[in-house]
Amino acid sequence: MVNIKAIEIKNYIGKKFVTKWYQVSQEAINKFADLTKDHQYIHINPERAEQSIYGKTVAHGFFVLSMLGFFTLQDGERDLMQFYITDAKAIINYGFDKIRFISAVPVGSFIRDVSYISKVELVGKGMKFTSHHTIEIKAQEKPALIAEWINLLVL
Repeated sequence: MVNIKAIEIKNYIGKKFVTKWYQVSQEAINKFADLTKDHQYIHINPERAEQSIYGKTVAHGFFVLSMLGFFTLQDGERDLMQFYITDAKAIINYGFDKIRFISAVPVGSFIRDVSYISKVELVGKGMKFTSHHTIEIKAQEKPALIAEWINLLVL
């Protein structure tokens, strides 16, 4: 039997969540490069990156995508995430329906996540929900990325 409280998640469909700004540092980019073994100069070599189309180093696209986990637990969604955590046995990353890398994120930029739940489905002993995410870059018109993220709540 599905917990009635869990069904209340449908009340959050379309509600916008906006996180605080996060500054992307060269140190964070370098650590990500070390973890992923992706040491392309555009990410880790400021002198050489000056000659690139960006004029400075930029964050890896996957670095920016991986920040969704951080942003989801930030203040913008804390109430909703606490709801998931107290009501669910587990929250599982189910995957993505869509990921688009729109703009590069230069070192020193500030990024944030603007998201909303777009779909909720009851499945077996839980529910799948899809959330739409836009990672914005402060003072830029175009976002860094847009993603449709699916998570599974096991109840």
